[in-house]
Amino acid sequence: MKKKLGELLIEAGVLTDAGLASALAEQKRWGGTLGKMLVEMRLVGEAQLVNVLARQLSMIAVDLDVIEIDTAVLELVPGELALSYGLVPFARPPGCLDIAMSDPTNLGVLDELRIRSQLEVRPFLAGPKMIERAIAKYYGRRSQMRLSQRLSPIVGEIESRPTRDAEIDALQTRLSELESSVARDEEVLRKLLALLVEKGVATRDEILDRIK
Repeated sequence: MKKKLGELLIEAGVLTDAGLASALAEQKRWGGTLGKMLVEMRLVGEAQLVNVLARQLSMIAVDLDVIEIDTAVLELVPGELALSYGLVPFARPPGCLDIAMSDPTNLGVLDELRIRSQLEVRPFLAGPKMIERAIAKYYGRRSQMRLSQRLSPIVGEIESRPTRDAEIDALQTRLSELESSVARDEEVLRKLLALLVEKGVATRDEILDRIK
């Protein structure tokens, strides 16, 4: 049986048993991937995480920040799944689908992707923050395009009224601004909440009680 992410990091000497237990508890409470939680809690550095896994699993790391991913490749993996498991499809060689992920020990999601895509899935390594940026960049853009497509028939009908042209133009501009800021606002809020907890201003449970 292959070892899990936490076990590999402990074996490499970059994570303690106590640190892993703490990260697993936070992951259970807040969701997300273990790799991302370890980096956010500063228990393991992102570069350190990638280097250890690349060495121990003999895998290749990819830099998503310098890759331009084709829309046809992104469509092979739903955005919800990409976000839940912390992964991004970035290439489709003949008969294959190349996936960047921060936890390649998650064999279950690899099997799921094989079934979905009917392709041989090849895992590559990338840091959790890098993957988060790629998801926001590519899947956020696609969500905005889908919304624009749904609104276009309505907007087209209204635009036939000449006296409303200026108002419609302003509305479209504002809509684009709001859509492009959604991912950024969510990230800022998440970091703010994490800072409040870190500084002892409030516990995570207290914050959750307030926003219910």
